[in-house]
Amino acid sequence: TLLEHFDQVDDYFEKIKMAGYNKSNVVEVAFAISLKSKRASRNWTRVQNNLARTLRSIINNTDQNFRIIIAGHEKPSIEEIKHDRVTWLPVRFSPPTSIRKYSSDKFRKRRVIGAFLRKSGFSGYFMPLDADDWIHHRFVEFIRSHPIIDAFVMNTGCMANIKNKQIWVRERFYTGCGSSAVFYFRNSDFPRTPMKRVVMKSKFKWVIFPHGKVTNYLRNKNYKMVNYPLVTWVVVHGDNNTSMKRKIKSSISVKNYHAISENLEDWFYEYFKIK
Repeated sequence: TLLEHFDQVDDYFEKIKMAGYNKSNVVEVAFAISLKSKRASRNWTRVQNNLARTLRSIINNTDQNFRIIIAGHEKPSIEEIKHDRVTWLPVRFSPPTSIRKYSSDKFRKRRVIGAFLRKSGFSGYFMPLDADDWIHHRFVEFIRSHPIIDAFVMNTGCMANIKNKQIWVRERFYTGCGSSAVFYFRNSDFPRTPMKRVVMKSKFKWVIFPHGKVTNYLRNKNYKMVNYPLVTWVVVHGDNNTSMKRKIKSSISVKNYHAISENLEDWFYEYFKIK
């Protein structure tokens, strides 16, 4: 069950505490969010509310060594975006005019964030995060409890079908969800400019490659497969790009993944602190 999976997360921290390991590495985690434009959304209020929940899930983490950078066209009118760990980056290029251009718009914004971090002097972990997914309240603590490595890949994660209030654990999580990898970049690994040709010459190109093939381009790198459900992929809320592209049907359920279905209730929110 999901509760058993979450208990394993607590057991992990208990074990390292008993082993006398209570130090965190010195690196910060930067969460990078490409926010869709108002013009590209079906319901801008819903997009803003989804982002607010995502931000709350990060802001309420036990370890506060993180920053959140959001790139977008229109700045949302939500309280969470005023948090001192959140940076808003306005983009000046035009919003996508069709669904097939949504991905290129997302990656273009991600490149803007990368160039910003280069200019800011940032070195540390970088996590591309969709503006509707949720982060476990001990996620940052978990990442920073390990020695610095090239990447973490989420092999296990949660899926939440908001329409039918169903949740379940998904294996090979990274093959479906874009919020599924954390990369370590030195400042020089970030691109000097957001131009694609510049990005492709840097290590930062990893974050614009297909996320489902992440283990291929991390071959021979020092990375860890994470088998705890520390990220929730939120689907069927009405403004998912994957649904709009018809890559995920509104009928998606636990039956598609041979997993155990559970009801989305208040106890689950406690692990992601979005209420």
